[in-house]
Amino acid sequence: MVLTLELPIRHTRTDPFSDYESRFGALPGWLDEIGAAEASALVRQALRRGAPLCPADHLS
Repeated sequence: MVLTLELPIRHTRTDPFSDYESRFGALPGWLDEIGAAEASALVRQALRRGAPLCPADHLS
């Protein structure tokens, strides 16, 4: 007989910018030149794909 323990998964909201900095280093300077919503979306996209941002990401 195997006993299992089911724990609820709690999604914690973290700051994507600090997650990016801890994973890839400093944020690119050009990120300050775009809007906050777009910058946040690009940072979350980079974290999902596992690669740092490059200037071409802003243009796509």
